[in-house]
Amino acid sequence: MDEDVKRFDEFLQHNDQKAHAAMKQAEEATQKKVEKQRHIKQLKSQLSALQSEISKLREQKEECLKLKEFLESITPPEWCDAKAEEKRQRKFMRRKSWVDSQMEELNAQMQGEIDAEEKAAEEKAAENMKGRRRARRELEEEQREREKELETRRRRIRKKYPSREAMEDKYRAEVGADSSGEDMPLYFKEPKQLLDVFTAMEEANLFLIQNSQDTEQALEELQQKSAETKRNGDAQREKMNQQISVLERQIEDEKVKSREFRQKIAAQDTASDQEALMRYLCEKALEVHSACGHEAERDPDTLKMLAATEATLEEFIGIFNEAEAMGFGKLVEGLERDAANERREMLKRMRKDQQDRKIEERLKASLLRSQAPIHKKTGKQIMYRSPPVYTAQRIVQEDDGYEEAVQEHNIFGIWTGKDGGHHASQPTKPT
Repeated sequence: MDEDVKRFDEFLQHNDQKAHAAMKQAEEATQKKVEKQRHIKQLKSQLSALQSEISKLREQKEECLKLKEFLESITPPEWCDAKAEEKRQRKFMRRKSWVDSQMEELNAQMQGEIDAEEKAAEEKAAENMKGRRRARRELEEEQREREKELETRRRRIRKKYPSREAMEDKYRAEVGADSSGEDMPLYFKEPKQLLDVFTAMEEANLFLIQNSQDTEQALEELQQKSAETKRNGDAQREKMNQQISVLERQIEDEKVKSREFRQKIAAQDTASDQEALMRYLCEKALEVHSACGHEAERDPDTLKMLAATEATLEEFIGIFNEAEAMGFGKLVEGLERDAANERREMLKRMRKDQQDRKIEERLKASLLRSQAPIHKKTGKQIMYRSPPVYTAQRIVQEDDGYEEAVQEHNIFGIWTGKDGGHHASQPTKPT
């Protein structure tokens, strides 16, 4: 039993040691966990700070890109063309230097092979010449054959190496667009350049505004003149219509008189009446002959006067028939229209010439105003008398944030309240 008790105590001690060790390990693990959590919090805070910094830099980058795009849009095209030409020249020089260096190496290698071939040919010819005596003609033929063979070997060696065009194609294939990768520099280096560009654009805009105002004024004048011409034409047309109606009534009256005369002539059947009628007819024939525009003769012949009057009447009747066939009045309207068209064309030409002269004078005056130097005021400005002191009451109006909330809702679809919360519904004005 003593041994069992001893072993049980040892067992208890051993369990206590294990429990202490486990508790110690648990405390160490808890401490490591706390440290890891603290480290994770630090990393998260650093990550959020980096993300905010990245978003801030991204916004700055977007603003800078927008500003750069704006500056490039107002850059003078001549400067851009000059820089593009300089860039093309640099590309050309880089390609040329690379191709020249490659061609120098290839030419050196090719020349070395050619020299080696020539040396070998000379050695072979020297060996063949040893111990032999030949004629001069044979020596010349052998010399020519050696030259031909050397020339053939030179051509074969040259064909082994690429040409300059092939090296340029290789440069394009390997290097690509042979660009240095640098962006085109900005034209604007100082704020004064931007102010100069804005000043020039403002002057151009003022010039265009003045021209547009002059053009609008000329257009209004033309419209007023057109309306006035139309009114005058309508008045003249009405007047001509009235004259036509008067002429129609006169014709009817003359027809009535003609019927009365015929009735009177038919009623007279005696000789005396015939003689009186003849005298009456001669007088009327002379009157009608004069009314038709013919000159009165000293001893007038009634038959000749009647023939001339009849011819004039036939001419008038033909004109009246033509007028009736055309709707009676269209002939007069056509003549009036032709005269009005000629008058309008003449007035249009005169007005166009006058307008062209006015526009030319205005353009010259505008050009002189735009080219005139700007006179800056010098010296001290005139000091005016100060007004009497006015004591105004300041009314402080509290801003409830309703207008700003409505603007945010219209733009973004949400708005932020005073409590910092975000709302998607339509904001209401507080009472």
